[in-house]
Amino acid sequence: MKAVYSKDKQAAYQTLAIEIEAAPKEIFYYLGTTEGITQWFPELAFTKEENNHKLIFDLGDGDYEEMEVQEYHEPNVIGFTWDIGYVRMVLEESGENTMLTFEERLPFEFETIARDFTGWQFQVKNIKHISETGEAKDMDAVDFREEEAKVDAELNLN
Repeated sequence: MKAVYSKDKQAAYQTLAIEIEAAPKEIFYYLGTTEGITQWFPELAFTKEENNHKLIFDLGDGDYEEMEVQEYHEPNVIGFTWDIGYVRMVLEESGENTMLTFEERLPFEFETIARDFTGWQFQVKNIKHISETGEAKDMDAVDFREEEAKVDAELNLN
């Protein structure tokens, strides 16, 4: 997986690119449906009101955050608000495989940018794993902390 970081005066940005041995339609199932997304990110679910999709994040203890799905072009693009930021995933055929490009923008007001960026890195790897094997992959806490420290150093947010 390739990771690129940048920042401007308002926000930090992360772009991840990973090749997946599956067709866009198969991968989009895991990105754009409640049945698929809950297999690798169990706290997320979709709702649909008329033509508007929303993503619901179960924060636990009966608390939920509602995010607007602003782009939903099956089987290639999904984009949604992420707290005060934005996440976008694009699937493009690459020979017999698919390239997943993940883009995230988080304003500096978001307090845990490095942690969130790291979490999405692990989730993108999980999307690859579940798309290729049908099974979710567990996240290792030690690996997570090590990667989070690298992301924090790369972004130099302090």
